Amino acid sequence: MQITLFSFISALLWSSLLIIVIYLVRCTRFRPHFGVLTMVLLYLFCAVRLFLPLEFPHTLIAADGVIYPHIYNLLTRERDMLANKPLVLILCAAWLLGFCELLFRYIRQYRKAIYSVEHYAEPWDERTNALLEQVQWQTRRKITVQGYTALNIESAFGMGVLHKRIILPDRDYTETELRYVLLHEYTHFLNHDTLVKLLVTLFCMIFWWNPVVYLLQKDLEQTLEIKCDLSVARTLDEQERAAYLRTILSLMKQTGRKHRLPFMATALFQADAQAEIKERFVMVMTYSAQRHRHTASAMLTGVFALLLIASYTILPQPKFEAPSSEKAGVINFDNSTAYIKQDRAGRCWLCVQNEQSIELTESETEFYKHTGMTLVKE
Repeated sequence: MQITLFSFISALLWSSLLIIVIYLVRCTRFRPHFGVLTMVLLYLFCAVRLFLPLEFPHTLIAADGVIYPHIYNLLTRERDMLANKPLVLILCAAWLLGFCELLFRYIRQYRKAIYSVEHYAEPWDERTNALLEQVQWQTRRKITVQGYTALNIESAFGMGVLHKRIILPDRDYTETELRYVLLHEYTHFLNHDTLVKLLVTLFCMIFWWNPVVYLLQKDLEQTLEIKCDLSVARTLDEQERAAYLRTILSLMKQTGRKHRLPFMATALFQADAQAEIKERFVMVMTYSAQRHRHTASAMLTGVFALLLIASYTILPQPKFEAPSSEKAGVINFDNSTAYIKQDRAGRCWLCVQNEQSIELTESETEFYKHTGMTLVKE
């Protein structure tokens, strides 16, 4: 079991393909037939495939002499204008710079949000704390949550993984509105959605150069909101579900379209998200019927599990031609009588028993390595 350049390329192609297929399935009329947990599981399959670009001993090698040799030559060719560094090293340096820049930006914005809460927000009053206790009793699960009221926000949101906080805008909520807002944000914490958002954010930072991961991020955030709504609906009767949806509509009308949330925050709704809100409403109103739609979800999960396994069975690799010898004599050897020696300068030599060492080119080295010949470094 090993990780190679081409196993990484294969993982990238397979995971991107799976993400696109999931997104297209959710855009079809069959979307209501698949459960929320199923979609989360499918996206987890994609993440696993991208994070584990492994080549197993049983993997079948599909030799390609058309496309993959050009990819290999492009990535390993030395560039004179960049101190003779292979392109793959240049790309790794660019990836590292992009990752560090995104990580720095995320940490700065998150620390700024925490600073604003701690210095400019006020703790909740007794009425709000009493309603939170009712929500904890209703959900039958109690976790520690700090509550604040801030002047410079338009919509309530929750943030934090270890230190959980619910931030409310300074506005006059009715008791019903406030209860449903607290119930929604508290349920996000019960579902560990801030942790999931943190992991997805790190996932997007690592693979920032792949546009498909942002498609996954957007769709998974909507999936988490639906999952939260369904968890809330589980604690409400039919009339209370209608009141819950009316609260979302009422607060959307009172909130500006340009409000922004901190990274990793959860909220009752997002600005300019009418299509997403419509989907959430349909899922809540048809909650009872969805509990019986297990067949389609099981079939979809099974198909994707088979695709995930199949993606590890075949690995395309470039087809290398055996190097031609310009010497008059022919040397017979195999892996038991020869090995590759790499010196400190990075040059490779073919060492054959009772024969003089022969310096190898890059293509010749790759050929002998793919035959299973041992590589010894000085």
